Parts: sequence; structure tokens; C-alpha cells
Amino acid sequence: MDLERVDKKLREARFFFDKMIDLERNAFGDKEPFDFYLSAFLNAAMTVHWRLMHQHKATYKPWRKKWNKTLKPEENRLIEYMVDSRNLEVHEGGSGRSVKDEKINIAGAYSDPSGSTVTVSSPPLVLGVEPQQPFVVKPAYYFTFDGVERKATEACGEYLLLLQRMVEKFKADHP
Repeated sequence: MDLERVDKKLREARFFFDKMIDLERNAFGDKEPFDFYLSAFLNAAMTVHWRLMHQHKATYKPWRKKWNKTLKPEENRLIEYMVDSRNLEVHEGGSGRSVKDEKINIAGAYSDPSGSTVTVSSPPLVLGVEPQQPFVVKPAYYFTFDGVERKATEACGEYLLLLQRMVEKFKADHP
């Protein structure tokens, strides 16, 4: 069975996921591209479902119902959450992800993959005054589902693995 277009969308989702991972490491630079990559990831992932459903109309829907029954409840909920997040992103103007500040303590210097570096030198110690630990703040992106806050990249990574498993199983069941 030829699923090259489905496989291409999986590779596209992986590409955008990798870009999110890269940006997540940066404390410096433009933060907006993370949202661009998240949106693109969610859309590419949704297209995997869409292409299977529309290119294999006779077999995909009944197969998918059976496959869903083999998943753990939390895996099914993750898929539903990501599909809902994609729909919110496209139709409502945002995926529902949140941003929090993450502090990174600095000892001497701090560099991140953006190429920026911060160097810290301490002022003279003053008797009776506790020195402050210098830090940088970087954004950390989260989804909250099932009442649990999870890093967006962690949830997206699990979703991507589920999609890969799904496509591989579909191929195995429809040689």
C-alpha cells in the first residue's frame, strides 16, 4: 500500500517538532517562532489522520475504531486533546498552550543555542548582605490536559510517536 504522502506528513510533523525542541532551549531571541512551529506541527499531524481517512475511505475508519480500542485511555485522550488543540489553533486563534517563566541560575556565564551569552561578575561582598544568585529567564511552554500541566514538547513528542505507531500498524494490517 502506497502511503508516501502520509509518511511525508509524518516527516513534516517531525521537522516542526524538532524546531520546537531547538527553540525551547533558547532564553534569548524571538519567542514567536515557537508558536509558528507548534501550529505547523499540529496541522501536519492532523493531515496524517485526514490523508488516511480520505485516501483509504473503505478501510481506514473501521480499522481506526479497532486501533483506538488497543490504546491506553490516556493515549486516546492525548490524541483527542491534540486534535482539539489543532482545531483551536486554526479556528479560534490559539492552541491553548500556556507560557511560564523558567529560571536558569548562572555561574560565571550562560550561553544557549541562539548564540547569545551572558557573563556575570559579582559585586564586592558586603558584610551581612546575602549575595543574590544571578539568573536568566526563558519561556517554557505547556499544555494542560487531564488536569495535569505538561511541557508542550513532551506532549507533542508522545503524540508524534502515537501517529508513527498508528501509520506503521495501518501499513502492517494493509500490505
